[in-house]
Amino acid sequence: MSDSDMLKAAEAEVKRLEAEIAKSPLGQKLALARQVVALYRNETTVTFAGVVQGMQGLARLVETVANTTKTARIEAAAVQHLKATGRRATSGELLPVVVDAGIEITGKEPAKALSAYLSGSSALNNIREKGGYGLAEWGDNAGPILLTKTGAEAPVP
Repeated sequence: MSDSDMLKAAEAEVKRLEAEIAKSPLGQKLALARQVVALYRNETTVTFAGVVQGMQGLARLVETVANTTKTARIEAAAVQHLKATGRRATSGELLPVVVDAGIEITGKEPAKALSAYLSGSSALNNIREKGGYGLAEWGDNAGPILLTKTGAEAPVP
C-alpha cells in the first residue's frame, strides 16, 4: 500500500470515528462544552436545539448555562466598555451600554439591579471614590487613561 493510500485510509477512519463519537452521548456533551466555551469567549451564538434530546443530565447543564449566561453577557459588555473608554464608570453609566448590548435589566431601579450583577464579578472592582466600576487589573486606580505620564493618577473628572 502506498503512502497516499495509507493517508486516505487514515483520513477516512478519522472521519468515521468523529461521526461515531458525535452521535454518542459523550460526543454530544463534548460539542455542548465547546459551545459553552465559545459563548463565554463571545465567539459565537449558542443554540442548544436538538443537542440535549433524551439526555437529562445534559439538559440540566444547559439550564445551568442558560441561567448564568445573562451575568456573563453583562460582565462582558461592561468589560468591553471599560477597556474602550479606559476609565471607571458607575452602574448608571454602564446601564445604557448593557441595554445597547441587548441585555434587559429589570427592576424598580435598573442601575441598582445592574450593580448587583457587577458586584459579584472577579473581573471588576467598584471604588466609588475613583469613579465606580473598573477592571480588577487596574487595581485601585481610576483607569489607564487617567494616569499622567509619570504614572501618577490624574484627578477624576
